Amino acid sequence: MVTGCIHVLVTPVLHIIIEKDSGGLQIRIKMREKKCKFILFGILMVLTLRLCFINYKAVTGVTIEEKGNEPVTVWNTDSDAQRKAIVENERIRVDVDTKKSYMKLYPDLYVESIKPVISLEKKKIAYLSFDDGPSHITSEILDTLSNYQVKATFFVLGCTITAEGEECLKEMVEQGHAIGIHTYSHNYKNIYSSVEAFLKDFYQDYLLIYETTGIKVNIFRFPWGSYNTYNKGIRDELIAEMERRGFTYYDWNISAEDSVGTPSEYRIKSNVLKDLDSYRNPIILMHDSSVNKLTAKTLPDILKSIQEKGYVFDTLNHREPYQFGRH
Repeated sequence: MVTGCIHVLVTPVLHIIIEKDSGGLQIRIKMREKKCKFILFGILMVLTLRLCFINYKAVTGVTIEEKGNEPVTVWNTDSDAQRKAIVENERIRVDVDTKKSYMKLYPDLYVESIKPVISLEKKKIAYLSFDDGPSHITSEILDTLSNYQVKATFFVLGCTITAEGEECLKEMVEQGHAIGIHTYSHNYKNIYSSVEAFLKDFYQDYLLIYETTGIKVNIFRFPWGSYNTYNKGIRDELIAEMERRGFTYYDWNISAEDSVGTPSEYRIKSNVLKDLDSYRNPIILMHDSSVNKLTAKTLPDILKSIQEKGYVFDTLNHREPYQFGRH
């Protein structure tokens, strides 16, 4: 039996009823169900948005300040996120600017890429190549090649081109040999210090050869080959830039080792011939600098032995590239 009743209207949708009977106080809560759900959902959304805004400020460094009577959004540049963003944007800008800077260098240092001759005949073709000339040894080598009717490729150093060297370059062209660039200085500390440094040195050699022969050389060989300990810091970027300009580089798969230590005539010949049969189209590395007297001396015997094995000779600009790390 209810002896007393109190009604408390908290909100239009929340109604508390307190009743007293013989068993004591009884409290009942009444809500208008639909409206209550709507209000609770609204409260939840407000709390969610508030939490999101707090997190947003924490991440981005945004704060709200009052300027006069108006609230103003302020970017806090001292926040960790902002500092990281500034550093990253600066790094990207510097990278882009650096790339653009060397890409704009030497606008005339562009060539038409080689078009290798693909032979359907299964001929055995050997490709002789000489690095580090021209020198007085080069003249002797040219005479030997002429006697055996052999064509070769010469990767020349600009710093060795004297008046006699210029005549050698002209003779190479007249005899049908190919000329490639081997940089001007061959100084690894300089040429591999940056892409810009390599281009500067390379361009000197390119111009000198062009002024001497009238040929825009489009093939080259990296000093110490394309994959060496000196260029590892810029290797991929440097190769990409040289290929972008149309140049093709060639490494080798057989080396005479004629510039290592003090080789004998026998050792030079043995180094060339021992792996020759492993390749249908071997690229043979030799040298024609002023110290390579034994190379010139043993060359006739090497040519004769290669021809006896059924090989003919051609220049590298007629061959598809052979490049360390890609073959």
